[in-house]
Amino acid sequence: MSKLTRTEQIIAEKTVCVLLIRGENLNGVKMYAYVAIRADKLEAFMAAQKQGTFYPEDYGIILDTGEGEPSEEVRQKMTKEYGFNHEGMLDIPDVAKAHELSSNLSSYAMAANIKTDEN
Repeated sequence: MSKLTRTEQIIAEKTVCVLLIRGENLNGVKMYAYVAIRADKLEAFMAAQKQGTFYPEDYGIILDTGEGEPSEEVRQKMTKEYGFNHEGMLDIPDVAKAHELSSNLSSYAMAANIKTDEN
């Protein structure tokens, strides 16, 4: 995997991604968490998930968490307050996809009609 260019690195450092992650707590209870993570930390975050037990707050800010799946109320709150698009979520299954996302933020932003310094 190649390193991000300097421009890609600057954009990644200034971009925050809101992720919906699902897993289990230490007692085996299914959990979800919405986590705000700087794009330049996505690869480390994905690598940590593959290691087993990890703490999302070590990589970003927990915006909301709970047992099971997020309720409709929580989903609406995440959409209203953070612009989270549940229907348009990108799947980030591994470190390679996280790297791809980090290095292509400008094109994702334009596709999502998000104003950046470059458009």
